[in-house]
Amino acid sequence: MTDARYRLLDTIQDLMSNYLLDACPDNVTWEDFDPDIDGLRSSVAGLIDKHSRGVVSTAVVATYLVEVEFFSGDDCFTTVVYTIDASTPDGAEHHALSMSLDSVYNDPRIPDLSRAATARPMDDPNKPI
Repeated sequence: MTDARYRLLDTIQDLMSNYLLDACPDNVTWEDFDPDIDGLRSSVAGLIDKHSRGVVSTAVVATYLVEVEFFSGDDCFTTVVYTIDASTPDGAEHHALSMSLDSVYNDPRIPDLSRAATARPMDDPNKPI
């Protein structure tokens, strides 16, 4: 899978998740609110995971510690750390951002919610990016 295709899948995943976060009432599950979009979102997540497994067999893979920061406006209110196997730091960051969509901190009630990711190689987690 090309990098462009992976970025497209990641963008589609993010758009569908953001739609569900914005449109779905708090007391309704995504599956009940829009089962078609939720099903497509799961299918895209599967393709992203399949791509990640495929990369392992064809590229040099490293393990990264990826910090995903959650912001309300300009204020970071928490950081979640993921351990990701990927061929590039960008790939690790994209995968961690996708995973962070399922975090309890990815809450649509938080004003001006945004996320940012920073990957560091596991062999030297203190190394600046």
